[in-house]
Amino acid sequence: MLLLQAVATLLLLVICTFAPGFFVVRRLRWSAGWSAMEKLCASIALSLIFLWLAAWTLYLSGAPPAAYYAVSAISLALGIASFSDLRNLLAIGRLRHAVMGFAFLVAWTLVALAIIRVYNGARWGGDWLEHFQRSLFFLHHFPLDAEIFGNYKLPARPPAENVLAAFFLGQVGDRFELFQIVFAFLNLLLFLPCCLALPMLARSRRFGVLPLVTVFATSPIVMQNATYTWTKLLTAFFVILAIVFYLKGWRRRDTARMVFAFLCLAMGLLAHYSAGPYIVFFALHYLIAVFPKRTAKWKELAIIAASCGALIATWFGWSIATYGVNATFASNTSITASQAYQGGTLGKIAGNIIDTFVPHFLRGEALAHFFDQPNRTALLRDHIFIVYQVQLLLTMGIIGGVLVVWLLVKAFRRRWRHPSERTFWISLIAVTVFIGLVVVGERDLFGSAHLTLLPMEVLGLTLLAAKFRRSRAIALLIFAGCVIDFSLGVFLHLRVQHLENTPGDALYTGPLVVNRQVLLPQMQDSLSDAARENWSRKHQLANALQWKRELENADASGKAEVIAMMDRMISDDTRLFHGWYARHGGEVEYLGDHFGASDIPSALLLILCAGLLWKTSQQIPGVSPIRPAPKSKSARPKPKR
Repeated sequence: MLLLQAVATLLLLVICTFAPGFFVVRRLRWSAGWSAMEKLCASIALSLIFLWLAAWTLYLSGAPPAAYYAVSAISLALGIASFSDLRNLLAIGRLRHAVMGFAFLVAWTLVALAIIRVYNGARWGGDWLEHFQRSLFFLHHFPLDAEIFGNYKLPARPPAENVLAAFFLGQVGDRFELFQIVFAFLNLLLFLPCCLALPMLARSRRFGVLPLVTVFATSPIVMQNATYTWTKLLTAFFVILAIVFYLKGWRRRDTARMVFAFLCLAMGLLAHYSAGPYIVFFALHYLIAVFPKRTAKWKELAIIAASCGALIATWFGWSIATYGVNATFASNTSITASQAYQGGTLGKIAGNIIDTFVPHFLRGEALAHFFDQPNRTALLRDHIFIVYQVQLLLTMGIIGGVLVVWLLVKAFRRRWRHPSERTFWISLIAVTVFIGLVVVGERDLFGSAHLTLLPMEVLGLTLLAAKFRRSRAIALLIFAGCVIDFSLGVFLHLRVQHLENTPGDALYTGPLVVNRQVLLPQMQDSLSDAARENWSRKHQLANALQWKRELENADASGKAEVIAMMDRMISDDTRLFHGWYARHGGEVEYLGDHFGASDIPSALLLILCAGLLWKTSQQIPGVSPIRPAPKSKSARPKPKR
């Protein structure tokens, strides 16, 4: 049953995230000069906007989930009507390679999800369940005053990807495994605008899609954001697409591209508020550097303001009318964390900037022992995981981060054909990194690169792939970095997340009665408290009912407090999830749970990795042949007299 549901989910995702937009883009006059990759990416972006508007309208109208079938039927009909144009589009080699690369990444990520049985890493936890509950909120029309998991209000996060997930789950079922597939597919769409950006970053014809596939598949930040069910990668999709279209619209004085770029930024904001710093930068850059020199500038500005304002108002207008201005804007996690912080603002900003560039283990003994736990493998993983995710340079790889900086310095020092673009890139990097760290509400001692800087980090990875064929030395460094990053940042992380209780080995335990006292013991190979919390939330209702039955018959002191805690866990199913746990066996079932303790998915991922690396190694430039030194033009011997 799950296999059929998974296949149906993937088919719906392919059809609905491409067909409606492509039907619009394929023959419009304003897209006549667009490349095939531009049309592909624009089709996906417009399809997502269409799905958002359709699903949001159905939610506001109170329509049942069955109404989603009509939207999918329309998408299928538009795809059939555009089939001949689609066939011509796929005949283009570079676009076909990009689609094949995306398909490989989806398959790769599904194999990775087949390994994961408990989400964990450092002290991260809760977001995976929060976004699932938010999607259930829109799918099952929870009461508007329903509490969101994590003690949040609904407006604390924008709803676009959750509404899109509800759209697909309403047609295939509200299982968590299907939710994982939907989020993984939507988050991996980021790969396609990065393919579009390759020639812009390569600045030559010596680039290919395969190195980008390898860099993405072995990148810890890409794989973490693709397998963990949160929304920043979809925002990065819209931001990077906006950057490419903005530059092309600016260079070619094309109003359609410029309007589309700002429309992407608006949709990115509806997916995650981390798009905010990029909106600020592009608005300022457009008004200062672009607007004064545009033809028909007032018309263009009016179209941008009207279209983006209307799109953003679909969420903010409803939220203000429903929850009020204060709840809509002040419930954002950056604001609430900033209000709860007791220290000075300047000290917090300076500390977050320093911590984002200096790894935690170099800043004191306390942080070096922060993740101590009985399981030594998990301890090593936690230290590696956190630096890969929150340290700005290391997010692009142990070798890749330094190489990206070297490539940027080298690029900015040379002479540009269009100096204004050089200024644009320097300003984009400096402003978005600075604003992205300034707006962080909490004081994070480990770093804050994971919050708003993901588009910049992914562009850095794309820059690496774009330069892969430029020289043998660069290619070898990138290749070595991919091997290290996959081994330490991807595979090790997946293997620790694979750990679950088995009949012969209990890594996670509940309350036990020892010497007539209720204790929560740590086993020899137990993971951290944060991992235990994620495991407990996975089995929340089933465990709570079981532990309560066992404690009620026990003669132990302190059991009343623990039973009260079990009662709260049981009531959470009704209060937060409106009976979802009870309808699904009392627990969340991951995609990886269907493979149990089997190591087959891990072995398959290693085989795929070996094949990918072998194929990529064939594109490493060869050693340039040593050319003989030119013969010196010595003077001819004078003839004898």
